[in-house]
Amino acid sequence: MHKDRRCPLVEDRDILVLVDENDEEIEMEILDYFYHEDQEYALLTPLDEDCGNDNCDCHERDLYIMKVVVNGDMEEFHPVEDEKMEALIQAVETIYGDDEE
Repeated sequence: MHKDRRCPLVEDRDILVLVDENDEEIEMEILDYFYHEDQEYALLTPLDEDCGNDNCDCHERDLYIMKVVVNGDMEEFHPVEDEKMEALIQAVETIYGDDEE
């Protein structure tokens, strides 16, 4: 999955459109950015999974971690290498807490 284009803020939400390997567009919301081992990452969730109510716990959302690469004045979002994913998941749980406990 790679970044296709950055969309303007929608209702104070940072939205971008990714294109998957089948050339299908997926709208994602950037929930937050964080650093791990001097590399910036973004925490994303599919936009279509959000009911629009910030106080709603109607369902769990899928979360994705993508590596942020700055290319000039643009941000590119790259998939994370498999061998780094477990450490990144642990970092996210440490930073944001683990709701399943």
